[in-house]
Amino acid sequence: MARRRDYTSFFTFGGRVPASVGFFLVLMLVSSVAASVDRRVVDFTALAPFYVKRGELWRLVTWPFVQGDVLALLFVGFMVWTLGQQLSYAWSERRFVTRFFGYTLGAAVGTTLLSFVFDSANEPHYGAWPVVNALIVAWAMLFPDRQVNIWGVLPVTGRTVALLVLGGTVLAAVMTGKLHGFGGFTPHLVAIAIAWVQARGAGGRRLGWQARQWWADREMRRRTKHLKVVRKDGSGDRPRWMN
Repeated sequence: MARRRDYTSFFTFGGRVPASVGFFLVLMLVSSVAASVDRRVVDFTALAPFYVKRGELWRLVTWPFVQGDVLALLFVGFMVWTLGQQLSYAWSERRFVTRFFGYTLGAAVGTTLLSFVFDSANEPHYGAWPVVNALIVAWAMLFPDRQVNIWGVLPVTGRTVALLVLGGTVLAAVMTGKLHGFGGFTPHLVAIAIAWVQARGAGGRRLGWQARQWWADREMRRRTKHLKVVRKDGSGDRPRWMN
């Protein structure tokens, strides 16, 4: 009996990346090429809060897979390739996929909600940079003391990388005049906020476990403080017989 072919192995590129990471890369490549041929692909997949509120809910998850140009495709692809391998190993591949779509959906829903308050948040958006920024922040907070070299010459820690991503995003919003009312950088800021809260939440669970453990130890000491250690020779024991 012939063995069933494992089609997921195609997306590993010869075992170089997890299958889910390879699938995201292939999907981005195919979608971006299709969008360059037919602009209607962008119009159909972009995150546009105005249309989301009219019921076009698929836009909540399709917007990161179309990149605007070749450079964006190359840089986004490189970041997904690099971060995807490390985070899949640290989290598990399934959890990486969940986080990827979690950042995508969370940023889209947050942007749509903010569009009720800020008209500028209705600006359509496509491209994976908000999700990539969230993955960078998640990686940086997972490995805060790990050192990386920016452009091969500037050594920084993961904690510094997270600050650079946040500061760079805000600076870009200021310099393009889009910080007021969030504007086109709304998905970026929301995705970064979700990644930060999620990472801090994991730390909060550990802190909560430590607090409960401390309280349990304290209660144990309080309940046993009346007990006394008796030495093997019985010298620490109270007299048992009265003459």
